[in-house]
Amino acid sequence: MHKNLLWQAFLVLVLVITLAYTGVAAYRYYNYARLKRATLPTTLKWQIRERSSDEYLVEGDYTFSVNNKNYSGATLRSQDPYLNPYAAERGIDMLSSQSWKIWFDPSNPEYSSLQKNFPLKEVISAICLWALLFYFLWLGFYVTRFKSN
Repeated sequence: MHKNLLWQAFLVLVLVITLAYTGVAAYRYYNYARLKRATLPTTLKWQIRERSSDEYLVEGDYTFSVNNKNYSGATLRSQDPYLNPYAAERGIDMLSSQSWKIWFDPSNPEYSSLQKNFPLKEVISAICLWALLFYFLWLGFYVTRFKSN
């Protein structure tokens, strides 16, 4: 391995960033994977949440029943921000016309969501960072091998 202290500090930095991204990806995948069952909502009501003066989000408040027990939850649709409340109202009209499933954890139905999205960006980022880390490790060994000859 390359003995340069700056190079080793760089590798430690890349390792820390890679582990952080891997932790985020694993956490989001775990939350995705626990939503194994789906049911139809008993009630579903949409409302507008103002995040800032030019960003409005739509939140879905819902109730559902599992094994004759009622549960409630809310999902904030943060991936679809609107610039004003009028656009959010039109978004609510579009969302209300769709049929929705409530995804929940069978072992803990209190954990539920209207959306079940695979954390593709986080998983791909973690894989790319691991590949980058292994490349830099290989590069350190490669440079050392030719430097000693």
